[in-house]
Amino acid sequence: MESHAEKLYTPVALATADGIRVIATPGAKAADKSNADVIIQGLEARGIQYIFLVPGKLVYPLIKSIEHSGITGIVGAHETACGFMADGYARASRKFGVCLGISGPGTMNFLPAMAAAQADKIPVLYLAGGIATYHEAQGAFQDGSNSGIDELTIVKPLLSAAIEVKNNLTLQHELRRSLSCLNTQRKGRAYLSVPVDMQKKAVAGNHAADPQRTPQCREAAIDQQGLEQVLNDYLLRGLNVACLVGNRMNNPQDAELLLRLAEKYRLPVATTLSGKGAFPEGHELALGLYGFAGHTRAVETINGDEVDVLLVLGCDLSQRDSLNWNPRLHGAKTLVVIDEDFDKVSSHYQPDMQIFSSLTGGLQYLLDAVGDGDIHLAGVKTLRDGWLAQVRQLPLEQQQPDLQARQAAGEANMYPGDVIKRIRSRMDEDTNVVVDSGAHRIFMAHHWLASGRGDYHTSSSLAPMGWAICAGIGIKLAAPHRDCVVVTGDGCMLMHGIEIQTAARYQVKMTFVVMNNSAHGAMHIDTLQNRGVSADYTALPNHDWKAFANSLGVASAKVATLEELDEALAAAAEYDGPFLIEVIVGNHVAPNRYYAESIVEYEQRIKGL
Repeated sequence: MESHAEKLYTPVALATADGIRVIATPGAKAADKSNADVIIQGLEARGIQYIFLVPGKLVYPLIKSIEHSGITGIVGAHETACGFMADGYARASRKFGVCLGISGPGTMNFLPAMAAAQADKIPVLYLAGGIATYHEAQGAFQDGSNSGIDELTIVKPLLSAAIEVKNNLTLQHELRRSLSCLNTQRKGRAYLSVPVDMQKKAVAGNHAADPQRTPQCREAAIDQQGLEQVLNDYLLRGLNVACLVGNRMNNPQDAELLLRLAEKYRLPVATTLSGKGAFPEGHELALGLYGFAGHTRAVETINGDEVDVLLVLGCDLSQRDSLNWNPRLHGAKTLVVIDEDFDKVSSHYQPDMQIFSSLTGGLQYLLDAVGDGDIHLAGVKTLRDGWLAQVRQLPLEQQQPDLQARQAAGEANMYPGDVIKRIRSRMDEDTNVVVDSGAHRIFMAHHWLASGRGDYHTSSSLAPMGWAICAGIGIKLAAPHRDCVVVTGDGCMLMHGIEIQTAARYQVKMTFVVMNNSAHGAMHIDTLQNRGVSADYTALPNHDWKAFANSLGVASAKVATLEELDEALAAAAEYDGPFLIEVIVGNHVAPNRYYAESIVEYEQRIKGL
């Protein structure tokens, strides 16, 4: 029976000196709270709004706890897709994503999503329910424990932590250990497997008087001395300084700071494919995309001799981000790398200066270090403006034959670049665009002008096909105030197209654009130019994706002209739910000239030619 004092107690939130938020919830009885409740309440306390899951008997207790929490469970069709949704949710929310499935087959289906998140360094918690502890070592059905398929050993290489809870006394400790790496600074991934009987058990010990503590994520420290050196040796001298920005800057907060920094010190900015979205590509200081699907202005400027200092921010300088480790990216330039990631920059390059520092804090420090009216700064900006006037003479996009010329030549299907530009013109500036893998990725990267609000999302390192279809759902749920358009292809739809039914089930208002060229486009283009394998392996049946969408409860349209596309986009904007637009496009040579040339140059370098 509750005491009179307990009834009168009002829960309060306390901010303590060590950065711990304490939410006191007295009166709770240990017997009333299961281990499953502890897990779900711990996630809710950290601001998680959605868990993406495939149901199963081994996770019944966790699902029941979700039902009694403020978290919404989103049921997907496949665990891989749920992992991709959690990946997208983490990118757009700046929190971590959570997905749930049964141990054994569910965990094995998580593997592709784990690999994609690991490659792009996205924080995700993979939560699994295992067989009961008293069923182990007896050949139990779907046994993923070390007496079965030993799934922990399988998943460990892809994760920061892989934990199976076997002791009721350690569950809360293991939960904290799992969650400790899941933030935008550590960028870890964790797998937590809890046997079904452990989920059901009451919390061990008497925690009735213990308040619930939720640690707050702290940023990495600012290397003030290093940033001062950057300021004095480079930014405030009469040097041509350019920026190359990667995926760890591709979020609204850092994108805003980057824009202010570039304008203050007159710094031209190029982004990598993974960083596209971190800077407005219509801005006078925009160089566009460097690396895969690169823009002329970015490649010619970064690889040119006029740049004295290249400031690399939040970028790994991977193969695609560096034009096959192009030596001209460094060359005679001073290469300065600022990053908050503990991992080293690509070992192919040896930076002249490498600073480990919070990107957000570092940008803010450089902004605040010098007043806007500083006379010395004004002189430096004047010097750089002369150089920038020359840079702006370079075109952004590679030139393509115009629409009328292609039509006059008898071209039947639409050029993907025309489609992309038309979609861009009809979307709000802050629209989140989510891009899949394939030929359409190249066309999108080259022709879609990002608005620089952390608005462009793609899995650029591992690049699994169909990722965007699923991740787009997570991104839209994390940022419901923004429109969301997923651009994918018919090959990707064959992989994970079924997940559009998840968007329909929960009436997620978003637009799916399927570029249908009846092919695995990136490879099929090679076959048309007598490269690669036979077209028998790259051509695809011409499926009716409009009818497919309708069968799953998704409104849809099929278009073959830009005028029909306008009508479909207008219908999608009016529709209160998911809308799929199938766009019939041709197999055109993709605008990836610089990357193709860099492959040839790299092969010549390694052969010593």
